[in-house]
Amino acid sequence: MTSYVRAMYDFSGEPGSSEISIKVGEILAVTRTDVGEGWWEGKNSQGKVGLFPAAYVEVMSAAEAQKHNQQASASSPVALPAATTSDPSNRYDQTADEYDDWEDDWDDDNETYSEIGPSGGAKTINHTGLANQLTHSASNYDNKNLPAAPMDDTISLASTAAPNNTATLKKSGMFGKSSDSYILGLGNKEKLSEHEIVHIAYVESFCYWQTNHQRYTVLVASPKKESKFKGMKTFIAYQLTPSFNNISVSRRYKHFDWLHERLVEKFCLIPIPPLPDKQISGRYEEQFVEHRRVQLQEFVDWVCRHPVLSQCEVWHHFLTCNDDKMWKSGKRKAERDTYVGVSYCWAISPPEKTLLPSLVDAQIESCLQFTHAMDISVRNLLVLSNDTAKRYQTQCKKEFQRIGDGMSDLAKALNIDERRAPSKTTPLSESVGRVGGIFIGIGQLFGDQPKLDWIPFSDRLHIYRGVLNSFPDILSTHKGAMQKRKECERLTSEQKMSNAQMTDVNRRTDVISYAVMAEMSHFKEERDTHMKQALKSFIEEQIKFYSNVVNRLQEGYRQFE
Repeated sequence: MTSYVRAMYDFSGEPGSSEISIKVGEILAVTRTDVGEGWWEGKNSQGKVGLFPAAYVEVMSAAEAQKHNQQASASSPVALPAATTSDPSNRYDQTADEYDDWEDDWDDDNETYSEIGPSGGAKTINHTGLANQLTHSASNYDNKNLPAAPMDDTISLASTAAPNNTATLKKSGMFGKSSDSYILGLGNKEKLSEHEIVHIAYVESFCYWQTNHQRYTVLVASPKKESKFKGMKTFIAYQLTPSFNNISVSRRYKHFDWLHERLVEKFCLIPIPPLPDKQISGRYEEQFVEHRRVQLQEFVDWVCRHPVLSQCEVWHHFLTCNDDKMWKSGKRKAERDTYVGVSYCWAISPPEKTLLPSLVDAQIESCLQFTHAMDISVRNLLVLSNDTAKRYQTQCKKEFQRIGDGMSDLAKALNIDERRAPSKTTPLSESVGRVGGIFIGIGQLFGDQPKLDWIPFSDRLHIYRGVLNSFPDILSTHKGAMQKRKECERLTSEQKMSNAQMTDVNRRTDVISYAVMAEMSHFKEERDTHMKQALKSFIEEQIKFYSNVVNRLQEGYRQFE
């Protein structure tokens, strides 16, 4: 059955590009989801095919899609493309990359598009242990057929999920075999080294990730356009410099994409911040490249502040490896990691205290309500921020410049008479002309202002949207663990499982609960500091802006004193 989506927001496609314009409520048939992170290809009711942002649409339920399909067939049958073809004309980057020593097999350039070099995001992901019942959010991962909307999972909140670049892989609303294996104490039991163990502290009914390391920062700088194959293939490379060694490494967006995939796969109980949305056109323009650098800096900063993510092996490999052979070895090691998903809980060392189910249920319910409400508010504020930035850059700028032009025309008219009868004081035409220039300058201030406040604020909201989008899947994973625990309790009451085994099951489900609550505590701390700073910076720039406008108007006032 063809998959359909419904537009939640208006989107105007760029003229002359492969983008398609959509209106709120419009229904499109999805033809491709592997175009690139944040973009899908679809066909509208007029038969026009083009690209649109995945974040602007919502996936229709199976019932809605079937009903729409029947209505469309009854009225005007249209043959829709069934799947992505291998026709080279459908690709955005044709250059093969198998000869690149650095990328090796990572460089599947003719698989999917990337604005600074195609990523490996369209490859089928081999998620160890989660393959049987794993579902996907709308993302850049290989997904020829869109997921059907959830039926009974009240925790999934799929209707509010932010399609990527809040790109986050669903970590599993239902438990797969590896999850059951962990709950039952099967699977990985290899001895982990001490530096691989993550500790959780429990203080006054609150859980925290223990941090025994010194915090550090990573600077993303010096974006540079590079090429290979004698200029046939171009891309943007960024220099990453960690504060703990001050040694720079060069990374492309596809490297970030690979890292994001590894983090999402490994940490099913920790929300991974999203990468910036991809863009089809204008990807080498200076303004776009600099904005992309700022967005990547937001991603890196979030990971650096996290007590678990900032210390994981794959992250440090990404930050520090400069040697070709070591890079490939570390890359393959990360891709073969067995401590991924729920199995990562083997590496978590929780407090000895047994958790009361009532305490856990209360905190989980509170988290569910809060994240759902904040997710909606962040989405609305993000749309408002983008709209305001666009209005400043276009409408407000033009309005003030029109006022300035009107004042200038008046000055020219006054000057005609003043030439006939010169004034002994400053001519009125001169004063009016200066005021016209002041209004034109104010218009330019409006046009330049969003890059100082609304756009940086939107970038931070984008991070929160992606993080919040992960919580429903995290809570769904926890829900699955609790359901498995109840099933084991039933087996114990039927004497099909020993009390000792049940005690171990309780302990391992407590590990999952501890991890979820520790992440909730970290997110609270993060939003209390990071969001506060974001709002403070935003208001500070607004104050500077309007103070500047007032100063300009006062200058105009003095022209008539």
